[in-house]
Amino acid sequence: MNRVCGLRHVFVVALFFASGCYSFSGNALPPHVKTIAIPIFGDESRSGIPLLRENLTKVTTEKIQAQTPLIIEQNRAVAHSVIEAVIASVTDAPSVVSGSNERATRNRITITIQATYRDLVKGKKLFQKTLSGFEDYEVGSLQGRNAAIQAASAQLTDLLVNEVLSGW
Repeated sequence: MNRVCGLRHVFVVALFFASGCYSFSGNALPPHVKTIAIPIFGDESRSGIPLLRENLTKVTTEKIQAQTPLIIEQNRAVAHSVIEAVIASVTDAPSVVSGSNERATRNRITITIQATYRDLVKGKKLFQKTLSGFEDYEVGSLQGRNAAIQAASAQLTDLLVNEVLSGW
């Protein structure tokens, strides 16, 4: 019995150390792509959420800086790559309905973007995807709605950065 437990511990420790060996150090990106331009996202959603496109652009830029080897280039003309994104839709719909009175008790905010990542050096589209992030909140809570918008935005930008690193 002790030997089995000892082997499990060795296996768990080995997995722990092995998991640290894998990283996104730029291996998934083309070797010639060192810089990226991220113009402000477009907004075709008509959601009326103030500063949504600016916030999505800012969070994406921050995550690209923190999680990739890419250098942010303000001038698209000299960048090696570019992310172009448009907010396609924002929905705010019931997600949980009370059984007793059939009224919504929770709503779900869903933010959907259409994103394209281009290699400007080789003139090639690396990916074009539709991505969505969502979060639920208590009906009638403005603070909850705002927090849900932030959480859906964070989820969405995580998906976008993951696509940049490995999705093509």
